[in-house]
Amino acid sequence: MHDTYLLNKISQSLNEICEKNYIKRIDKFTLVVSFQNDIDEVNLQKYLEVNSKDIFGDELEIKIERDDIEDQTAIIHSIQGETLL
Repeated sequence: MHDTYLLNKISQSLNEICEKNYIKRIDKFTLVVSFQNDIDEVNLQKYLEVNSKDIFGDELEIKIERDDIEDQTAIIHSIQGETLL
């Protein structure tokens, strides 16, 4: 259940970053999560396709890295995509 909460927060954060930085579409991003977290590229991509489909390219590439951070924390490390400007 707590993974759903973190998936939702990641989706919200990506949407906010796009709004603030005039990003039209995300093609690739890297995310850091804890070693204990069950989030992986497949379940994150499925979640984003349902909940934030409009900001992701057709060939979205997600890279998940693991680090010694708090369990319910995710760090968006990098984003590549197309801007509105």
